[in-house]
Amino acid sequence: MKNWIKYGLAGLTTGLVLPMTAQAQDDGIEAILERFAADYLEDPTFQASAEFGVVVEGDWWTIAMDAEAGSYTVSHGEPESPTFYYTAEAETLTKVDRGEMAALTAMGKAFSTDYAPMDIELMEGANFDPAILALTFHFWTRGTPEIINWREHETREVHGGNAGLIYYQPGFRSGFGYVMPGQHVNADPRSRTNDFPTLIIFTGNRAVARIDGIDQDVGDGQMIFIPAGVSHEFLNPFDEPAEFLLFMFGEGA
Repeated sequence: MKNWIKYGLAGLTTGLVLPMTAQAQDDGIEAILERFAADYLEDPTFQASAEFGVVVEGDWWTIAMDAEAGSYTVSHGEPESPTFYYTAEAETLTKVDRGEMAALTAMGKAFSTDYAPMDIELMEGANFDPAILALTFHFWTRGTPEIINWREHETREVHGGNAGLIYYQPGFRSGFGYVMPGQHVNADPRSRTNDFPTLIIFTGNRAVARIDGIDQDVGDGQMIFIPAGVSHEFLNPFDEPAEFLLFMFGEGA
């Protein structure tokens, strides 16, 4: 599994004091963005000012985080200077606000040409900074500490399996998911190898791991280490979903 966000994952949470389902309200996009910006202001990882856009159903918003002043603004319209921006369906942004889906999961994709209900784009003249990916997790995850109820999050079908993303920064990716009965993860040959190691920990039921073309049953309590460049597929011919945690690391991850 790879390429889960268009940039950096090139081709790819609930943080709580109270559950986000209790914090979220059924109100407008501005109120949602205000909640996330206010929470990020208190995040210990917020150490540098940033300005970026959010486009919801074609409607532009600008979020400016001022580290020196310890303040933020949420305003209607495009950022004045070229920067990165998020695109999101209104329904998806509401799910992220309620803690039903992680923003990174909403951005998950097998290949850069795939559609995702939330994504990262660049304005004309802007350059991609890998630090955007860590900012994405921290901005769209509320609470201190950031606690993630990953089993309660929605997944999306990516690479042929039901996957969710937990955390990403350059050199490290993590996720979770399920190989549902009948699913074939990495059936597309373009998805079968990574340029970095992959570690998969099975936390429920069983699946068939096809490593370099050789099949072997794997299941709950077992871990598979897949070196860089090694072909890997996962199939589920059984009656129950196989549950797993996923970690990818090293240069290029």
